[in-house]
Amino acid sequence: TATSVPNLLAARDDRASSRLPALGASVEGIDPVHVAGRNDEFRGRGLQGYLVQATGPRPPAAPGVGRLPGPGEAVLSPALADLLRSPGSELLRSRFSQRVIGTIGDTGLTGPNELFFYVGSDTVAQQPDSELVSRFGFAASHRPLSALELLLVVVGATTCLVPVFVFVVTSTRLAAAARDRRLAALRLVGADRGQVHRIAAGETLLGSLAGLLAGLALFQLIRLLVPGITVDAFRGGLFGGDVVPDWRLGVPALLALPVLACAAAVFALRPVVIEPLGVERRGTRTPRKLVWRLFPAVTGGVLLLTGLGGDGADNPSVTVGVVLVLTAVPLVLPWVVERVAGLLGGGSPAWLLAVRRLQLDSATAARLVSGVAVVLAGSIALQGVYARTELERPASQDIRVLASYYATSVADGEAFTAAFHALPGLGGVPVRTGVMLETASGERTSAVVESCARLRGAIADCRDGDVYAAATGSGYVPEQGDHVWFSEIRRAHRSDLPQWTVPAVHRVPVEGEELIVTPAALATASGVGLTVSATLPGADPDLVERVRNVVGWNGSVASLGTGRDGTSALITRVLSVGSVLVLLFVAGSLLVAAWEQLRERRRSLATLAANGVGRGVLARSLVWQLAIPVGVAVLVAVPAGLVLDWLVLRFVVHRPMTADVSSIALLTATAIAAVLLVTALTLPALWRTTNLENLREE
Repeated sequence: TATSVPNLLAARDDRASSRLPALGASVEGIDPVHVAGRNDEFRGRGLQGYLVQATGPRPPAAPGVGRLPGPGEAVLSPALADLLRSPGSELLRSRFSQRVIGTIGDTGLTGPNELFFYVGSDTVAQQPDSELVSRFGFAASHRPLSALELLLVVVGATTCLVPVFVFVVTSTRLAAAARDRRLAALRLVGADRGQVHRIAAGETLLGSLAGLLAGLALFQLIRLLVPGITVDAFRGGLFGGDVVPDWRLGVPALLALPVLACAAAVFALRPVVIEPLGVERRGTRTPRKLVWRLFPAVTGGVLLLTGLGGDGADNPSVTVGVVLVLTAVPLVLPWVVERVAGLLGGGSPAWLLAVRRLQLDSATAARLVSGVAVVLAGSIALQGVYARTELERPASQDIRVLASYYATSVADGEAFTAAFHALPGLGGVPVRTGVMLETASGERTSAVVESCARLRGAIADCRDGDVYAAATGSGYVPEQGDHVWFSEIRRAHRSDLPQWTVPAVHRVPVEGEELIVTPAALATASGVGLTVSATLPGADPDLVERVRNVVGWNGSVASLGTGRDGTSALITRVLSVGSVLVLLFVAGSLLVAAWEQLRERRRSLATLAANGVGRGVLARSLVWQLAIPVGVAVLVAVPAGLVLDWLVLRFVVHRPMTADVSSIALLTATAIAAVLLVTALTLPALWRTTNLENLREE
């Protein structure tokens, strides 16, 4: 599924690009259409679409649409059509009072839950933001990931993947005693040592292939469930057909796990001598060497320090360095656990049993908790990068709602203002009517339309029909008789004829650079393009929807101060889900390994119980056997995570490190709690293991 992400994102981008209006392109035999894009919302759900107005009987084809709608018609996405039919959508239906003539097919949508529309209107040509296009389909440009965002991906993906490989290596050692007895029986019937090793590798290969088949079946199930996923990061949802593995990533993933499992199985037989009459393990125990275990950490640190191969988070050496540093955690952990276990002394019977078990076989305990250590170290580094990303995000503003209405005349603007003020609680909200003027030479100035009734306090002798400018203004001020265009209208429709002749302009003692235009002054203008806007604080959701209905499709309503960067939100959501899944995976693997350890030790545990050792003592010893390695794992993982965080921030993206002590404490407590939960789940198996029936020889 992870290897399908590139194809999934590419398919979404391709469909989104295929419906973009191709600006400036003319197609022979096609009558162009006026198109105006609209972004809207309904109760927090985003709506997107186009207003269209055809200029002839042969309009261009839009992807997924049989024909573009005419005035009073609409084509809706299936999800939007369902939403309009659902209870509680009364305020939305007034925006889509047109006759629905069809639905948009999958080729015209980014996802099955996208709320998208094409609405026909005979006023699109008058909209200041409309464009005349002859075809749909445009190559969209995509913002590359920032250095911190790319670093989030690298650290997060590595944190999710390394524990998987750790468990693959650990799982080959499960049921080792039973496997060794089985191989000894094969030696008894004539198999040599080489054949025994190949048989062990074959058994592991069959198991890994069975796991791959199960994984492929789950992958197909995921493809069926994908359309039901609704998260803000994937606005509109996902099509299951887009989840197609990239063979350049999928084939290595399919091959790497069986090869790694077989290699680990053969490597695990190194200290074992399998003879026809039994199995012997080499009795000489040499202390583990630390030098080679530190080599990956040192190499990874050097790569991050020097940035070999380039600078920035997109440098391949950064990925390799992060992988090596995190890989060093499960390599160093057995050495540390062995040293700590050797230093521990006497105590209660439960403590003595646990310590002695660790001294005899510390590698097994270290392997059990190595996945937890990797997740903890990676999560600490990931949290540090994420905290830095959040610190560099612009501070959220107070939530405001900005309503903009595009009026085609002063009377139209006044009608909108009256309808806006008629809404409950908005009677006193200021409304501004503005316009941008442009001369033939390209000089521009902004103007505000105000009635003399509102200007009496500032301009005593105000006359409706005149234009006023600040006496001390330094910007461009047109003179009486100048020919000007309404800038947005001229840009959209490329008008060559001036739209307004400026009347008398008076300099008055007012502040600001904007012109003040009285309503009557625009009576002689043609193709007026006014923007009527109002800003209201975050209000009741129903009131905001009523504002949207008043604005209709002749403007837009946007919520300010509530947005997040979509890319960062996507990365954060994916990594959050991935971290939870990996933690569950690590806890599950820890539980399986713990159960297997109890099964292999059932005779020794039953013997202890038969000689008077209480089950409570055995349970406490089991807790200590996991608690001691977990404590060591925390002592290794926390510094490793902090060092990795410092390396990637200081030397890769050149940012100062910010340690969030509370987050580190929470991550550590979560890891410890996961281990304690696994220990509690193994207690029922311990009760069964200490049954005296387990004293029987198999």
